[in-house]
Amino acid sequence: MKKAEIISVGDELLSGQITDTNAAFLSRAFRKIGYEVPFRQTCGDRIDYVQKALSLALSRAEAVVITGGLGPTYDDITRQAVAEYLDLPLEHDPKVADEIRAFFRQRNRAMSENNLLQALVPRGATVLENLWGTAPGLYLSEKGRQLFLLPGVPREMKALFENAVLPLLKREDSQISLTRILRFYGVSESSLDEKIADLLSVFPQTVLAPYAKDGEVELHVTAIADSQKIAEERLMAAEKAVLERLGAYCYGFGDTSLEKCLVEKLNRLGLSVATAESCTGGMLSQRITAIPGASAVLAYGVCTYSEEAKKVLLSVTEETLSQKGVYSEACASEMAEGIRRLSNADIGVGITGVAGPDGGDEKNPVGTVYIALSSGKYTWVEKGFFATRSPDRDQIRRLASSKALSMLLSFCEKL
Repeated sequence: MKKAEIISVGDELLSGQITDTNAAFLSRAFRKIGYEVPFRQTCGDRIDYVQKALSLALSRAEAVVITGGLGPTYDDITRQAVAEYLDLPLEHDPKVADEIRAFFRQRNRAMSENNLLQALVPRGATVLENLWGTAPGLYLSEKGRQLFLLPGVPREMKALFENAVLPLLKREDSQISLTRILRFYGVSESSLDEKIADLLSVFPQTVLAPYAKDGEVELHVTAIADSQKIAEERLMAAEKAVLERLGAYCYGFGDTSLEKCLVEKLNRLGLSVATAESCTGGMLSQRITAIPGASAVLAYGVCTYSEEAKKVLLSVTEETLSQKGVYSEACASEMAEGIRRLSNADIGVGITGVAGPDGGDEKNPVGTVYIALSSGKYTWVEKGFFATRSPDRDQIRRLASSKALSMLLSFCEKL
């Protein structure tokens, strides 16, 4: 598998003032086209720093992207650093200069002359037109290596990569790379990795890369071949083998989510849901309503945080609250049934628990959540524990709402 390396330039990245979203985007983009990204570098705004990073990257990667440092100010030194390293003179490109002037003229803005520094191009470089800003991208080939210089502004960098860099990468690479993302819930990254470890030797030219994400796991299956047909066959074979072992945990494919899969399934089955939330504070209904089409499937969503609200709105009994407690299977069940009756929905959801960081006890420590689903004829309750070493209120609420979504997906099959 070919290797790519990313160099992010900017003192602001090293100081923590700005998060490097460019590197994350580029890693994902390279992975999708079959490149491994074993290293990423970040360096400050000094010519020698950029040159040291470039030397190392060119020694171990077939494609290198440098992002940042192409603007018109004193600390934008990437262009100069690369030109000096490759022993190429910087030459004024009149076409780029005209495009920069036009950019300002079209926006009715005055242009300072230092903007024309962006029209300096290393001799022999291919200019990658930037329709979204003033700093053009640049492409050079160095001893069989592909080198791309892209602006640091995320919107400009992403557009240039997708519209200019990808075609150049694919033109130089005769191999076909296909990637499919499988999404899992209810299995840990380490457990998933253990269950598929031997498949790496069974399927050559195929990469199985798991990524943990908020209680879920993404598995990126990438197949590489000399033809589209063989790549598709390899991808399908590897995916089939994975699903034979872990299909019970797989809830979707590609660019989806638990909430999107749920809304699609409820719409397909003609079912509706209503939510009664306590510790999650409406997060479950918020995640559902973020998906187009939710209006056809979400009947009610209430946040019954106090005991009084549970009694008045959901008919949770005083006996349950006094004898079983607000953090109990009985309370969650009555919440689910109460909201189902109130809304006349097909499924009622009740969530109650301790999100922390305080309020727990020996029986129900921080992170304990009870989730109940009710159809009137059938009620399903699960007790979950979502606390980490250092209780994180938002994380507990997020994980609890994900558990409820997963339960709802399974519950739909029982109706």
